[in-house]
Amino acid sequence: MAFENVSGGWELRNRYFKGCRGRKDISYLPWAKDGPSVECAVFEGFIDYLSALTLGLISGADAIILNSVVNVNKAVPFLRGYRTINCYLDNDNAGRNALSELTAIYGSIVTDRSTLYAEFNDLNDYLVNRSFTKNTLSNENK
Repeated sequence: MAFENVSGGWELRNRYFKGCRGRKDISYLPWAKDGPSVECAVFEGFIDYLSALTLGLISGADAIILNSVVNVNKAVPFLRGYRTINCYLDNDNAGRNALSELTAIYGSIVTDRSTLYAEFNDLNDYLVNRSFTKNTLSNENK
């Protein structure tokens, strides 16, 4: 799987490799072609973004994928003008620090959505475990 970032680099992911070809940067995904939404969702990585789409969490919202929390400052100019910034960051120190940085800049329009998957490291872990539990339960009832 490969996703382009705003510098023209490509974020590469598969089961064996996680890296970048070209310059490392954020990826910006506007939801509509006719202009920005009033809401933006922020993710650490593409797999969490895809998990959010699978769960139906971000319909109609633009998205920024940091591709690493060290890129949080690169996201700041892209977030100007949004009324709501929903952060789906990891439940670890790096995710909390990135959330703190964004909250320090944008204040109350930043919402921590990691509480939705508080028992898990990230949104993808939540989705995988939720899917596993559902499949296990449905197989036990057969």
